[in-house]
Parts: sequence; C-alpha cells; structure tokens
Amino acid sequence: MVHTPPPASDGNGFRLFFDSELTRPTPYDGDGDYIGMARPRLDRTFRLIERYMPGAHVADIGASPFYLLDRALAAGARQASGVYFAHDAHPLKGCDRIYSRHGSIALHHSNIEDEDLPFADDDVDVLTACEILEHCEYFPLRFANEVRRVLKPGGLLCITVPNVASVANIGKLLLGQNIYMKYRADPTGRHKHEYTMRQLRAFVDFLGMDMAGAGVLPFVTSHRALPRLAYRAVAATPVLRRYSPKIYVLARQPLDKDRTHLTTPPRALFDAVESIEA
Repeated sequence: MVHTPPPASDGNGFRLFFDSELTRPTPYDGDGDYIGMARPRLDRTFRLIERYMPGAHVADIGASPFYLLDRALAAGARQASGVYFAHDAHPLKGCDRIYSRHGSIALHHSNIEDEDLPFADDDVDVLTACEILEHCEYFPLRFANEVRRVLKPGGLLCITVPNVASVANIGKLLLGQNIYMKYRADPTGRHKHEYTMRQLRAFVDFLGMDMAGAGVLPFVTSHRALPRLAYRAVAATPVLRRYSPKIYVLARQPLDKDRTHLTTPPRALFDAVESIEA
C-alpha cells in the first residue's frame, strides 16, 4: 500500500521525511517558523535559477532548510545535494539522505572553511550559496577554489548575501544603534562580514567567472509586516533599490575552465595585515 503524506497546511506541500516511504517527518515543513519568514526570499532566489534545473545536479551550500533543493527536484533536477557546515545541534546530523514527494536530497556535513566540498571535479551544474558567506570566520579562499573545482564548464553559481548598505543598517547608524549582531552561543550562526555589491562582484572576478546577473532581493527574514512592506517599496524605487536588504550575483563558469589554484584573495575583501605589534 502506498502511503500518501498529509499536505502541509499552507498548501505548498513542502515537507521532508527521514524515509523514502514518507512516513517519518523531519522538522522541516511548510509550517516551520523560519520557512514562513524566509519563503518570499527563497522563492525569489529560486526564480533566478529555475530555468537551469531540468537534468541538473544542484548543490546548495548551507542548504538548511532544504527548501531550494526540494524546489529544484520539483523543477526537474536529476540530483540534489545539500552541504551543511554549522556546528550547532542540527536535527539532521547523522543523516546522509532525506526525502520529499519530489525525490531525495543527499546530505553532507562538512565545514567549508576547513574541508573540501564532497563532490568530484566538474560534478555540479548549479551551485547555490544563499546567506552563507557572511558566516565565514575567514576569507573563503578554500571555498572559492572548491567552487571552481566542482562546478562544470558552463555551470552556474548563485550567491546571495545581506547588504551591509541596507536601509535598515543606515537607519540604525543614524539612530546610534549597532548594526552588528550580538554574540551568540553558536558562533557559526553569527554574521562575520556583510557585503556591498562592489565586494560581491569582486568575489566573482576573483573566481574567474563571468557575471551572468546581479541585483537586489527586497525580502527580510522577519514576522513583522512593516519591514517587509518598506523593503518592497525600496526595491521598487530607482536609486533606492541599492539599499535593499539582500544582494545577489549569478556567475557562469567559463567553458574554457581555469584550473589554476587561487592563492591571493582580492584586495577589495582581504587585508593581509596581522595583529602583531612591531
């Protein structure tokens, strides 16, 4: 007998399971608190890459809450892989695969700052890193080299990060408030470096990839209606768009792929000065 899982109450149907029979639900579904707040941003991000999904191996760095990968499978991806790298008490630690009504998602638990990505050379068609780079303790040099290694010639990279020049940050500074996050029990969950668009473009140049698109995302991860409405208005206004809460780039791996190892980070994002008194 085929078991049919109950639909998520929001009608979207997003729900992940520990087993292929879809009988043992994970904590990840359409009713989740984070999904409820982040879905507009995730849906907008997915629309940026949706046309590349059919037949693709899609890898999402950071992955949780795995919503993008489920949407990738629904849109025809042949393989979905998630890399989770935080050191918190993740509910899927120990799992190497989870399931939805659209297929299975392979899980990998590794630290992108200390370990190589768990993929073969030229294995990935589309690689996403959404709201990830701001959590890196150091300049993501290893990650940069690994992206170049695993992404196929002609493959697509999608990066989204918080915009340090957002209206909210500017307003906080004008009010004398701190734009930096509080210290946290889990340091990987804290933002270490937020980006400007110029810096994000510099990172793509450093990767040696071709810019395929760049822009803003007008969505904040918040239950409050006022910030959501305010940022949509900002994103719809010329000039003010640059002060939206999130920024993104799409980059294309050249068909003639550069396989040299990157060693020196770009000056726009890295300073080699050490904290040693002369």
